[in-house]
Amino acid sequence: MVKIKGGELSQPLIELLALKIDNPREDATEESPVFSIEVSDFYISKYEVTQELYQKVMSGIPDANPTPSYFNDSPAEGEQQLKRPVERITWYDAISFCNKLSELEGLTPVYKISDVLRYSKDNAIKHATVTADYSRNGYRLPTHAEWLYAANGGEKSKAEYKYSGSNELADYAWADDNAEDMTHQVGLKKPNELGLYDMTGNVAEWCYDNIWNEKFEYRPYVDYQGPKDGVVKIIKGGSFVYLAAGTFFAYENSNQVNGRQSLRYYNVGFRIARNVE
Repeated sequence: MVKIKGGELSQPLIELLALKIDNPREDATEESPVFSIEVSDFYISKYEVTQELYQKVMSGIPDANPTPSYFNDSPAEGEQQLKRPVERITWYDAISFCNKLSELEGLTPVYKISDVLRYSKDNAIKHATVTADYSRNGYRLPTHAEWLYAANGGEKSKAEYKYSGSNELADYAWADDNAEDMTHQVGLKKPNELGLYDMTGNVAEWCYDNIWNEKFEYRPYVDYQGPKDGVVKIIKGGSFVYLAAGTFFAYENSNQVNGRQSLRYYNVGFRIARNVE
């Protein structure tokens, strides 16, 4: 896990999100913004969750499927199969993983999960009632704001890069033009300024939030976790299949079915986060 010093999302990044904001003020500047999104210090995993870690953790949950991945054999030459990112997991599966890993490490789970329904074919969770207590110290999914802040380099950001860490895609990401239609072992490309790997490409990543489709008040937001209601979750980072709009930060599944929390995709995985105590 990498400790990230908190701060504000840059104003150019906020502008790219094209948020709906009530009564915007013309006197706001980059140095003195009236509307801002700020995150506290947090930890985020250096790598996307691998098949190896997912199997180890989920094998301890009755009825769970510890080997869901579509890419479960034939890695690229020289790469290790179990070091490839896990995929084909629903948002609920990712939440369940976070809780189980917390328990294994003696931490207090962040999520309360009840009313669990599973697909009969592969036991992926297709529905559950989930509530979150962010005062707890367990593992969780990063919020959309945390993910954006980390992908953009946090306080160490050197520029408004097109991709996480660089404008040069090939050195930093597995994407549709170099991945050969498959996932790859995590950590083989260069990291961004914070030492985070594969924030662009390889697999896209589930965030905690429902899509940001509500109207924001013109005020500072601290540790925003998205709208309370919704069935479409934010997925970030692009993948080996695509890099939507050519930018890691502009991609948001606001009107696409592949953001639905009950579905699983061969190009979507996740990484984990924790609060700083």
